[in-house]
Amino acid sequence: MSWRDALRPGSFRGVPFEVEVDKVPVGRRTVTHEYPGKDRPYVEDMGRVTREHKVTAFVIGPDCLEQRDALLKALETEGPGELVHPWLGTLRVTAGVGEMIHAYDEGGMVRFELTFTESPELTYPAGVANTGKLAAASGANLLDSAMSRYSTALSYINLAQTTAGQLIKGVQGILDVVQEYAAPIYSVLGTVQNLAGLLVNAPGDLIGIIRGVFASAGGALHSFDGFSLGIGSLLGKTEAVRRLAEIPAPQGQEAAALQLAAVTLLQDVILADTVIEAGEIPIVTPAPAPAAVPAVEVQVLQPIALPDTPVADDVLELRETVTEALWTQTLTAPQSHFQALTEARIQTGRHLLAVARQGVRLVTVTPAQPMPSLVLAYGRYGDATRAAEVVARNRVAHPGFVPAAPLQVAAS
Repeated sequence: MSWRDALRPGSFRGVPFEVEVDKVPVGRRTVTHEYPGKDRPYVEDMGRVTREHKVTAFVIGPDCLEQRDALLKALETEGPGELVHPWLGTLRVTAGVGEMIHAYDEGGMVRFELTFTESPELTYPAGVANTGKLAAASGANLLDSAMSRYSTALSYINLAQTTAGQLIKGVQGILDVVQEYAAPIYSVLGTVQNLAGLLVNAPGDLIGIIRGVFASAGGALHSFDGFSLGIGSLLGKTEAVRRLAEIPAPQGQEAAALQLAAVTLLQDVILADTVIEAGEIPIVTPAPAPAAVPAVEVQVLQPIALPDTPVADDVLELRETVTEALWTQTLTAPQSHFQALTEARIQTGRHLLAVARQGVRLVTVTPAQPMPSLVLAYGRYGDATRAAEVVARNRVAHPGFVPAAPLQVAAS
């Protein structure tokens, strides 16, 4: 095919015209810096030059005036349009200042000196929601709502009809759970007798005690401490919420209502702390595999240092467990507190899903024969220090003898 066959009929916004001459600047925009006493300049590259097409065009024929008016309308329409360039093909351009030329000795033809500037689709920076901060904020809001819910519940209880003795057994169960999963609160609640007396004589003071613990801890009882420990801690808190719900109610309607208010408060507090801590989980990008794998002897002296990367399956399990615990809590919550629990559930689920998207997946492998975990880890990852990860995930009885059975391991 010759170059004539490759030419395309010129048009702008679908209005045709003939092209006589076309010019367009090419190359790079540069700034030349010259320095006194130096023979060599420094040329600063400012990017590719903007392509401004200067086109000498014309319309011709008995209806040249109608063609002229149609082209004028296309040229004077606001915004970019499609230019079909005979030599360069279809371009997205904006029409600039040009000239229209009528000549008496060129009857039946109107000339145009046109200018078109390239106008590519522009992309603008878009805001990305910080899912972690949104989750942490919903946790703080849940904590405030929990305090309000507790105060409202107390207003319906006749404290004169309760005694500390009625609450001893239930308070013991509360302290056992709090000691295991919310140690900072346990440390300020005192003995069973002290807490039972507090609930009977001044139950509202429990709000100040808990707020003080959160304030002294910097807004959260626990900070996220890596994926392996942190995920286990968060799962433990959801277990604490379940265990608190199983504490038997004491004898007496008012005593049962008082204990329920305290239990519900601590459940909400632990869930709020769970949401705040979950919001601290970072969204990380898995590390690339090392270019060269050091020998085992070298790794003993200089272990490979890899960033802490989550396993997607573990994060998704955590997401399901935490959101389920929050949903269960909404089943008995008043409307105002229901909204706080729902917002915390949505924001936590959204953040943990974002974390899981950047995590590595689990795969199933079956060793050809029994082998030490160190050999398995080195052969799969090139990192012998990950032997403990294989042992822990698969509950291998002895690290020196990994059985030839299906194993769950991280994909990378």
